[in-house]
Amino acid sequence: MRLNKPLVLESIIVSLLLTVGIICWQVIQGMILTYQYKPDIVASYTSMEKLQSKVVFGTVFRADLTFMLLIGAGLFLFTCLYYRVRSRMKQRKARL
Repeated sequence: MRLNKPLVLESIIVSLLLTVGIICWQVIQGMILTYQYKPDIVASYTSMEKLQSKVVFGTVFRADLTFMLLIGAGLFLFTCLYYRVRSRMKQRKARL
């Protein structure tokens, strides 16, 4: 199977643009939430008493190497899938 170099480049660009778009959307959401946040001092004081007397068990999420590898693998799979779909579309268009 021979790779179509312009289509490979297009697939990589589309994947990177999708990733940048997702990151930008998350940044915009964070900015909106930060702008709309109104701290309530009285309610914070009452919840502080509860925080000091209760112990919560659970997990802490960290963006470690495994998580980064999973994101990279997902991006690679999306790029391959996009290339496959676009090459099939090009083949069908050439047959017609």
